[in-house]
This record gives sequence, C-alpha cells and structure tokens, in this order.
Amino acid sequence: MAARHHVSVRTLHQLFRRQGDIETVRARIRRRRLERCHSDLARPELMDHPVHAIAARWGFSGPAVFSRSFRERYGLTPTEFRALSVKGGRAVGTSS
Repeated sequence: MAARHHVSVRTLHQLFRRQGDIETVRARIRRRRLERCHSDLARPELMDHPVHAIAARWGFSGPAVFSRSFRERYGLTPTEFRALSVKGGRAVGTSS
C-alpha cells in the first residue's frame, strides 16, 4: 500500500494515527479482505469457485489462515457461511 502511494511504511502508519484510527494498517487490510470474501461467498453465481480460491483472490496466504480469520470475525467457517447464505437466499453472519 505504501509503495503504491509512493510513501514510506512509516508515513503510512503515521497517517493512520493522525486520523485517530485505532485500527492498524494491517488490521484494516485484513478486515477489508475478509469483508470482500464474505461478500463473494454469499454470491450464488460464485458457488462453483472453491472457498480457497476466493480467499486467494483477496490476498489470503492459505486456507487455514483464512478459515481461522473468517471464523473469528463472523462466528462461522467460510463453508458454513456459504451454505447458510445460499440456502437462506441472503447474507448471514454480518454482525461485527
């Protein structure tokens, strides 16, 4: 992220602190990636995409890391969430 915006990593962290963000850069990136995976897993048209492929698409390094992070955030495994959201026709597990 820092390189993309042509700033140092230190400057990036300082910008987050100045804005009063209690969330670290790393935590924000992980949260946003999880949100995108959550959204994709609820999409019926992506049912033929394996969970690990969706996780990899949004930058997770491996299925175990993704599954653990997803369960911690949403209280369900990615597979459980997908099954419930498709069965119910709506997104579930959206509480923060």
